[in-house]
Amino acid sequence: MIGENIRILDWGVEQWNNLYHALFHRGKPETAIIIIHDSGVPLKIVQTGQGSRPELKDRFADDRRLKDVIKAMQHEEDVDRVYAISYPAIRRIFTRFESTVDFDANYIKQLFSLKDAISSEIGTGICQYPAGSNWLSNLEYKTVKKIMTFAPDDALVMLTIFSGKDIWTNWIIGIEGGTINLITTLDAIKPEARSVMDWRREYHQIAGSVKRHFGIKPLAFFMDHETFRELIESREKLRFFRDALSGRKIMSKALPIKYRILLFLQRVFEWLSGNRRGGMGGS
Repeated sequence: MIGENIRILDWGVEQWNNLYHALFHRGKPETAIIIIHDSGVPLKIVQTGQGSRPELKDRFADDRRLKDVIKAMQHEEDVDRVYAISYPAIRRIFTRFESTVDFDANYIKQLFSLKDAISSEIGTGICQYPAGSNWLSNLEYKTVKKIMTFAPDDALVMLTIFSGKDIWTNWIIGIEGGTINLITTLDAIKPEARSVMDWRREYHQIAGSVKRHFGIKPLAFFMDHETFRELIESREKLRFFRDALSGRKIMSKALPIKYRILLFLQRVFEWLSGNRRGGMGGS
């Protein structure tokens, strides 16, 4: 699904950071303490934003369980999460990865082999407090592959997320021959387009600038980051996506005609069912 000679243009740290926090965090970046240990004996302790914290090794004692230590540390150090990673688990992860990975497969499938090796250690070799949702373990390669099949071949797919008037993050992905051959952002095409007055009115202009640059009309989606977060958290993503398109919480450009027909029919059925309920109530 990812080409051998993929072009990555102007893919900045800020774009990575914004998308990461749109996926995993509602507000400020997560603070965490990471402990590497061997049978409960701390080897290295680091904290995000601060670096090494060797003085925290004193928190470990022979008569305290590891889970009790990381729970107390999370409260006392006022961080969002504490991770305890067993050193032998790191070796097991790489051993499993080497034994299961297919180096002839595409890069996404190879990454999923690594994901499965890491997931197998969550709860045993990798502990955390507070316990988080184990969405990583439940994410399957076939799910991502199915999502990719919805995108038309030989096309540009663009996602733009806004925070107020500012473009919070933007991704432009080129698909050709069933593989991703381009990843870039609006910054590479139109650096001055960092903010807008009303993105629901001006999204046509953004999509138009991408079309003029590449000569291809992008399949483009626009939303604010609150809607994007709700989409990620929704258990019925396709239903949420459809309802958000219908309710104009998500704006689209160049949506294939079959999807536009489905959205139109949905509005008709909702209108009919609403009138029917109103008629029954008035009789």
